[in-house]
Amino acid sequence: MTGSNGRPAPTRPPTAPGPAPGRSDSAQGEAVRVVVFMGVSGSGKTTAGALMAGRLNWDFAEADDFHPPANVAKMSSGTPLTDDDRWPWLNRLRQWIEAELASGRRGVMTCSALKRGYRDLLRAPGVVFVHMAGSPQTVEARLGARTGHFMPASLLASQYADLEDLGPDEDHALVDLDLGLSPQQEVDHVMATLGLSTAALSLGLVGLGRMGGNMAARLRAAGHGVVGFDQSADSGRDVDSLAALSQALPQPRLVWLMLPAGPATDRTVEQLAELLAPGDLVIDGGNSPYSQDQSHAQVLARAEVGFLDVGVSGGVWGRQAGYALMVGGDPAQVSRARPLFEALAPAQGGFVHAGPVGAGHFAKMVHNGIEYGMMQALGEGYDLLRATDLVPDPDAVVASWQDGTVIRSWLLDLLVAALRADPGLSGQPDRAADSGEARWMVQSALDLSVPLPVTAASLYARQTSQRADNPTLRVVSALRAQFGGHREYAGLSA
Repeated sequence: MTGSNGRPAPTRPPTAPGPAPGRSDSAQGEAVRVVVFMGVSGSGKTTAGALMAGRLNWDFAEADDFHPPANVAKMSSGTPLTDDDRWPWLNRLRQWIEAELASGRRGVMTCSALKRGYRDLLRAPGVVFVHMAGSPQTVEARLGARTGHFMPASLLASQYADLEDLGPDEDHALVDLDLGLSPQQEVDHVMATLGLSTAALSLGLVGLGRMGGNMAARLRAAGHGVVGFDQSADSGRDVDSLAALSQALPQPRLVWLMLPAGPATDRTVEQLAELLAPGDLVIDGGNSPYSQDQSHAQVLARAEVGFLDVGVSGGVWGRQAGYALMVGGDPAQVSRARPLFEALAPAQGGFVHAGPVGAGHFAKMVHNGIEYGMMQALGEGYDLLRATDLVPDPDAVVASWQDGTVIRSWLLDLLVAALRADPGLSGQPDRAADSGEARWMVQSALDLSVPLPVTAASLYARQTSQRADNPTLRVVSALRAQFGGHREYAGLSA
């Protein structure tokens, strides 16, 4: 029998290379070169492995991608693989590990590796196994929640029958799935056990305004290298052109955009497609419309450059408190940039992989539309409090809502802070700009037949506020006078 690499595939575990001397507490730090996440199907190998590879900025390989079509067809039909099916596949995995070790790179692989013989083929000095171990009930529940995979749940029993526990001479770490840890907590445990720490990354950040400048500072404080570029010479930029930015970054390069939506982002993406090389990655963290993300991804894909869209929320407070991040794109690219997301996000939560390209900006669009409605409601409520003689101190009433009420929120806290700085808000303009996201949200809702009366009303209120001499209201006043004899006098009607 011949393997997919053209060499005879073994019918039994080879005697060389033999198992490296191992310890159940696993090798530490620099001694770890390749980590193999192992376990039955549905145990979370891929999720945890990709997450850890991203944190460490290591290469990542999913063993299922190495299966020949015949193996996939066999498993899809519910037929377990035999050892004769598996040896050519395992040989290909062994070649990937050998290439990582020979090149001096470090990697993470996911592979079931159920039998000792399989692990012996993959083993080499610096290779450590991480067993994602749990009861059949726990794994069956995980497998049932998974979609789009060729491995049916009916094969789970056969996998448990094949599973051979790791011996004390096998260098490994253990993750207990029955503890119910999140993938992030599982990876935290593995990295602590193996003595590994999150890798510092280098990135270019384009756009050093209020958000971009603060994000660069937060990333630098977390130990990441940032090369900043902005059109303004007074921005504190490190380089004065995109070409200089690309030259200053180590390959594979990572470039994060914090630019206004529209032509500025479009031009920058097109220029980066010319400047960057295959394997580089561009992240759009501005408020681009999600409908543009696919075209940006396609422009970059022609240069074999990856793309992620990230909705970023946190405003000027994000530098201290952290930013909420909604990410769209390929999971492998998300994992690659994960150390940056973890540095930018708050200590707890604040990050979500929302889906494929476009999902991050779609989620941010919805977030901002909700924000429109919440701010409008606060403004209308404050306006009504001021309009009545029953409430002599509206500012104090609003401040009282911060404790114990169901509408307490960060936005309410910001309103109270603004009222303390400027009681009655007499120094504030009586208009608010429409920054675009709610408009896109209402348009999307019309396409999807989803009613959004609150968001639409708040959007139109902002648009109305921009027009001091408002023809619409003049029409309304004229019609009221025609059919009802009403007259408008300095804001009052009769």
